[in-house]
Amino acid sequence: MLDIDTGEQIEALYKMVQIKGGKRIEKFQTTDINRALRFHRWYVKRYKEGLLTEILPKKKVYDWKEKKVDYTFE
Repeated sequence: MLDIDTGEQIEALYKMVQIKGGKRIEKFQTTDINRALRFHRWYVKRYKEGLLTEILPKKKVYDWKEKKVDYTFE
């Protein structure tokens, strides 16, 4: 995924989600957009219904107590 502000490539997590009966059900997650699109295409052919796609960018989280940097998807 391309960051609009800095213009650099950042990693993102792609989640395929189904909302049924007011409940959110995660079906698939990956960091590769091509795998996510392939899964969605297969799911639509098989079940005749679509899924929602969530895109979560990778963020840097600094823990000042332990002086440690962690990366999370938020």
